[in-house]
Amino acid sequence: MTKLSDILTALGEYYIIKDKNVIEVILATVVGNNIIQRDPLWTMLVAASSGGKSSFMAPCVSIPTVHFIDDLTEKTFLSGYRVGKTEVSLLKIIGNGIMCFSDFTSIISKNPISKSEILAQFRLIYDGNFSKRTGTGEVKWSGKMGFLGASTPDIYFQLEQARAMGERFLFYHIVQPTDQDIVEKQETVHLSAREIVDNIKPLYKEYVENVRDFVFENDGIPDLNMTPEQQQRVHRAAMFCVLGKTSVHLDFKSGRPDAMPNTPGVGRDRKMFNTMLHALQIMNCYEKGDITLPVQDDHIAIVEKSAYSSINRERRKILEILANAHEPLTGSQIGNTANFGLQKEAVEKYLAPLFSVGVVKKDIKGTNAFKWYMDDVETKDFIKRVSGVEGYLPLEEIEETDDDFADWR
Repeated sequence: MTKLSDILTALGEYYIIKDKNVIEVILATVVGNNIIQRDPLWTMLVAASSGGKSSFMAPCVSIPTVHFIDDLTEKTFLSGYRVGKTEVSLLKIIGNGIMCFSDFTSIISKNPISKSEILAQFRLIYDGNFSKRTGTGEVKWSGKMGFLGASTPDIYFQLEQARAMGERFLFYHIVQPTDQDIVEKQETVHLSAREIVDNIKPLYKEYVENVRDFVFENDGIPDLNMTPEQQQRVHRAAMFCVLGKTSVHLDFKSGRPDAMPNTPGVGRDRKMFNTMLHALQIMNCYEKGDITLPVQDDHIAIVEKSAYSSINRERRKILEILANAHEPLTGSQIGNTANFGLQKEAVEKYLAPLFSVGVVKKDIKGTNAFKWYMDDVETKDFIKRVSGVEGYLPLEEIEETDDDFADWR
C-alpha cells in the first residue's frame, strides 16, 4: 500500500520540499471531493512563480476524477454546443469531478468583463446548480464539483472585488525553499518535468484508491471527530479568516474608506475547513490502520494556516508587525519595519479594512494624531503561532512627520 511517506520520499528525489503539508493538502482535496459526502472543497495553492505549485499538482493527472484545464471562456462551462449527440460543455464532460488549474493566474488575468462573468459562474458551480439559456434552448448542470488550483499571490488583488460577493476558495500559502537550495537540487536531477510526473503519478493514484478501499473495508466513512478545544480553534480560525479578508470600498482619490465594511459570513469557510479536516482525519486513519482515530492537532494547524493564507501578503505583514510590536506604531513606522518597504499611504490602504472590523485599533494622540496597535491577546497569539513570526521585529530609525498624524477617518 502507498503511504504519504512513500510519496514524499519519491518527490524528494527531484524537489526540495520545504512545506511537506502541501502534499497532504493536495491529496486531502481529492479525498474530500471524491470520497466524503460533504460540501465541495475548493483549494487554491498560492506561491510565487516557479514555487513548485504545478510540480506538486501535476501527478494528480493519473486520478480519473481530476480534469486539468489550461484555459476557459465565459462559454466553456455550458455552451449548449453538440458534436453529433455528444454535449461538449465542460460541466457535462466532467459531471461530478475535480477541476484542476495548474495556473489559475491566466484565468483571473482576463479582461474585467470576462473575469467577472467567469467568477460568477464559478460561484454557481460551487453551489451545485448552473443553468444557461442558449440559441438551442436551456442547458442545465447540477452536481458536486471539486476544485484544485494554483496561483501567484496576484490572486489576492484580482479577487478583491469578487470577495465582496462571496468567493469560494480555501487558500494554502506554500513555504518555499531558497533559490540556492533549488539550484543545488536541480544540478542533481537529470530528468525532464514530464518524466518526473510519469514516475510520481502512479503513487498519487494508488494512494487515493488505497484510502477509498480502506474506508469501504471498514464499514464506511467515520464521523468527523474533534474535541471541544479543537472545535473552538477551528471556529476562531474561521472568524479570523472572514474578518481578515473583509473588503471595504475606498475613495478613488483619497484612498480612504467611504462605505461600511463588507464582512462575509463564517458559514462557508467553516464548512470547507471541516471538509478538509474530515479528509485529513480519514487519511490519518488509513495511514495508521485504525478507522476510529480522531482529528489530530497537526490537522487543526493546517486549517489555521489556511485561514491565515486567505489574507493577502500586505495585510499579513501588517498583522505580524503589530502583533509583535511593543507599542503603537505610526503608518510610516509600520512601513519601515522588518523590510516591509511601503510608504505610509500604502500601509494605511491595507490597514483600512482591518481597522473597519476591529482587528487593529487606533491610538488617538490629539485631534489628528494617532498610531496603530492590536489589543486582542488571542488574535495576537494566533498570528504569532501561525505565521511563525514571534519576537520584536526590527524597526528602522525614522522620524515622525506631520504626515503620520494626518486626519484618516
